[in-house]
This record gives sequence, structure tokens and C-alpha cells, in this order.
Amino acid sequence: MYVAAAHRAREPRPEGRMTSFGVRAAVVVAITGSSLAVAGFAASSASAKSRVSFGIEPASASKPDARPNLDIGATPAARLSDHVAVLNYSAQPLRLQVYATDAVNTATGGFSLLPQHRKPVDVGSWVAIPRRFSTVNVPAAVAGRPGRVIVPVAISVPATASPGDHVGGVVASLRTVGQNTSGQNVVLDQRIATRLFVRVAGELHPALTISNVHTHYDGTLNPVGHGGVTVSYDIRNAGNVSMGVREAVSAASLFGSKSAAPSKTVPLLLPGDTLHESAHVGGIWPQIFDHAVVTATPLAPQGGSDPGLAPQSVWRRVWAVPWPLISLLALLAAVAFGYRRYLSDRVRAFTRRPGRRHREATA
Repeated sequence: MYVAAAHRAREPRPEGRMTSFGVRAAVVVAITGSSLAVAGFAASSASAKSRVSFGIEPASASKPDARPNLDIGATPAARLSDHVAVLNYSAQPLRLQVYATDAVNTATGGFSLLPQHRKPVDVGSWVAIPRRFSTVNVPAAVAGRPGRVIVPVAISVPATASPGDHVGGVVASLRTVGQNTSGQNVVLDQRIATRLFVRVAGELHPALTISNVHTHYDGTLNPVGHGGVTVSYDIRNAGNVSMGVREAVSAASLFGSKSAAPSKTVPLLLPGDTLHESAHVGGIWPQIFDHAVVTATPLAPQGGSDPGLAPQSVWRRVWAVPWPLISLLALLAAVAFGYRRYLSDRVRAFTRRPGRRHREATA
């Protein structure tokens, strides 16, 4: 089990103060080492008695600088150097691991990094941290100023590197062992990363696709009530350029009744990654042939350029049969038919009565 809290890493702040989604660094929270999430600027321990807070951000060879990320342009086979500053806001020294890894999108579209036990295969594998800096002893904060260690970063772009964007992060990690409330041994792995963007020179191919669109109409027992359409679909960044995506799903009935699900924005969809999405659109009349539309609008990622793509849309038919209304109409028709049959039988029975036939004969 892994936990972490979020604090600002650029300047000393009171413990526990939360910030918006980070642009300078990010806390990476791992649950049993298998999934990662991103939020905030600095990592903090969960124990109030031994609270620690640390961060990491781009730097020059002597001090942190104003860059939000490690953002680098390179050619294949290039050899580049940079630095990160590992910062300690705690009142005690910290021993932290420093390493690089690849970025991934979470299932909900968030930015995350590979678990530490997963070997990077892209930009994370291009980064070399000198052995003496792979574990650093960062001094405690003094007079409100964080302790820091400047770590050199060497980036070796392979000659076979594909053109376009390659995204990862340089991570500072604090691992401690403790026990949970059940008395089980757990490892507390607090990780924080500054993002690493490397754009390799060459032809850029921005591309966004929508696929595997499936629809299902969820009706109601009310014969004259609305239902809803559930739409599942995949959105894939099929190009070599990072981009943001705004998703929109709408549905309409045969005679113009239209509704839409709340739109969703993914700030950064990495090249080659796919999001498996689902949305529910309510307020749709079941009129046999309804339809749903999924639209994905490419956006410029935070701090990046517009990919220059037009919105993509996919249309799908929705079978929305109003079975409760059909059943009600069939029942009413059966009742009407039965009542008519009943009246007809009564009329025939009346006309065949013996007294009536005798009176008709004598007349």
C-alpha cells in the first residue's frame, strides 16, 4: 500500500496546503505498485509525528530555474545535458532515490509514470543519472529555505529514435517501511517527478482516431417516459505529437429530440496511448431509430502548440424500441378487440332469441 499527500514545491508553504494540478512537478501515488496518479507539487509523509516534504524541479548547474518542465528539442543520436534540483522542506535530512522513467496515461486520462519496478523503454531509458546521484542525501531546511542537491541529467537520444514527442519524468522517491492499522508491514513510497518532454526532429504526424463505438439504449417502464443512451468508445492518439482532447457525446431521436452528456477534457494524451471511455446521455425518446455522435476535438497541450487537427466525429445508430408503449398499445388493442367481439356476440345472441324470431314471423 502506498500513500502520499500534495504540497507546493517551489517555495516553502504551510504543511497540508493543497494546490491545483502541477506544472512544475507532480506527486506520483502508487497503489500496490501497479498504478500511478498525479497531483500537486511536493510529496509529504502521512505521519504527523515525522512529517516530511520534498520536491524536484528543473535547474541550472547551481540552482533551480523558472522552467515548468524539462522541455527539450533534439535530433537522433544527440547527447544532451541538464539538471534537476531535489529539494527538502523538512526539518530533518532525507535520503532520496533519483531516477527517470516513461510517462503513461491513466485509465481516466490523467498523466502518470510507470511504477518503479517497470523498466522504461522510451525516453526514460535515454536518461542517465550518475551513480553517485542515484541516491542523494538532501540536507534539512534551514531558516525557511529548503535544503537542496543539484543532480546532473544526461540524455542520449538513440540514432533510431522516432520523430515526435517522447514523454517521461525524473523522479525523486522516499521509501519507508511501517505497519498499517491491521498490523501488516507496508512500504510507503512517496514519489514526485518533474516532467520530461523530448521532441525528436523529423516529420510530425498529428492524428486522432475514434473507434470501437458501441451504443445501448436504457429504457423506462413508463410507456411515455424518456430513456438514455450509453455510449462506449476508444480515443487514440495515433500520431507522434502530444495533444489535449475535448470529448463530447450527444444523442438524438428520430424527430429531433436531442441531449448531450457533460463534455470531458483530457489535458494531455500521449502519442500511442488509448483511452477507453463511456458516457450516458439521458432524456432521449425511444423512437426506433435514434442515433449517437461522439466528437473528439484536438487541443494544444499545456505549454505546447496546437496540433492543427480538425475535430473528429463518429455517428452510430441506436436501436431504441419503445417496448412499454408498444406493449400498452397492444394491450389496449386486445381489450378493444375483445370488447368489440363481446358486443358482437351479444348482438348475435339477441337476434337469435326464439321470442324475437316469432314476433318477426307474425309481423
